[in-house]
Amino acid sequence: MVRRIGAVVLGYLSVVVLVMCADWVLHRIFPTTYVEGTIPPDSLLWISTAIFFVASIIGGWLCSKIAPDRVARQLQWLFVVGELAGLIPTYLNWNKGWPHWYSIAWLLVWPLALWIGMKLAGWKRPSTA
Repeated sequence: MVRRIGAVVLGYLSVVVLVMCADWVLHRIFPTTYVEGTIPPDSLLWISTAIFFVASIIGGWLCSKIAPDRVARQLQWLFVVGELAGLIPTYLNWNKGWPHWYSIAWLLVWPLALWIGMKLAGWKRPSTA
């Protein structure tokens, strides 16, 4: 039980840490356009979304590797945690000038990336025969 909960927590935290590190790098690469407190141009938002996609694949892979028994169940919980956490900034930023596609893209990319991470970890559907 502890291992399964740890898999979900570490999978989620790995995504958060990777995205925060990438955010720091983007601030260094684009110091005049990727400024805290301002909305970046769409091109940087697409880069950020791509980074989130890769980080989410890694999080799904990590979750699958930590607790290989009942992988689908752990990823369902990771999916729920991530979607609920993603709804908060979506709600808070909806009327603050951020493009709506950005929040929606992150919410849609999350389950696909987790599934890819699970597949890369070698998960196969259990046979029913």
